Amino acid sequence: MSETADSVLGNKQSAGVSADQEYAWVSASREGDTLAFNRLVLKWERTVYNVALRMLQDREEAAEATQEVFFLAFKGIRRFRGDSRFSTWLYRIALNHCVTRAKQRPPGAHFSLDDANESIGSAEQLRIAETQSSELIRAEKRKRVLTALSHLPPDQRAVVELRFFQDLTFEDIAAVLETPLSTVKSRLYAGLETLKIRVGAGA
Repeated sequence: MSETADSVLGNKQSAGVSADQEYAWVSASREGDTLAFNRLVLKWERTVYNVALRMLQDREEAAEATQEVFFLAFKGIRRFRGDSRFSTWLYRIALNHCVTRAKQRPPGAHFSLDDANESIGSAEQLRIAETQSSELIRAEKRKRVLTALSHLPPDQRAVVELRFFQDLTFEDIAAVLETPLSTVKSRLYAGLETLKIRVGAGA
């Protein structure tokens, strides 16, 4: 995989960990330092798990996917050239892995999060800046949005995740997913239309 974005997910860095410190951990990890890589895991595991949880809509599967994502990252970190932020690269691995898992499910299989809690993150309001409307979807409860997400195709769910839960720009999403900007926008608009209908109908 290539890393092409210079500025992605900077707002997701954990409190108390500087960019320089993370860079040092990444550099050491590329040299085989497992302790340094474990520090990266500690920094990013919650974020990766929350992404996997919203993408896969199943806690056990999300936990398994999170472990697999970091295993893949550890195996491939020597190939990480540093052309982008580590977070850009890690999100790409996480989203690709979750999309692959979701696509391997039997057709029509959906999962719900009946016991959704604060660890999932808030999605009470979804916005899109490039439309005339400043507010496209408002959900009274987080659970309704999470349930509606389970009905989106994995590719659309990935774009919605990065845009509204991770607050990335369209350009950043295109870099993470290595997808043309026009494709990112079309997937987002299609996904939002489905969410709007399902949230309005109680998912």
